[in-house]
Amino acid sequence: MKGFPKYLNTKFDVEFCLANFPDDAKAFLTKKITEVSQWLLVGKLAEGDAGITDDTHKIVENKEMTTGEITERYQYEFKDDPNCELFRLGFSVEEATSLINAI
Repeated sequence: MKGFPKYLNTKFDVEFCLANFPDDAKAFLTKKITEVSQWLLVGKLAEGDAGITDDTHKIVENKEMTTGEITERYQYEFKDDPNCELFRLGFSVEEATSLINAI
């Protein structure tokens, strides 16, 4: 292998890169930490339901293209995505942060 790999599929791959390509691995982990929190769908709002709007909640409205009439409304929440790549690789945010700080 020449240089930093294009794909990291396991925790071992990341640990190998930390030992052999520390700067690139640190940048990779930093990027994956920022991608942990996402807007995730909570559910479809019923007719007349106001929903919640604050820093961690938002409402997305689907409008009909021709009339501009709102057809559906969905509630989203900004939270940790359980399917994010950092978790898929077997790291927690705290573990990844400690590895970055150790370099």
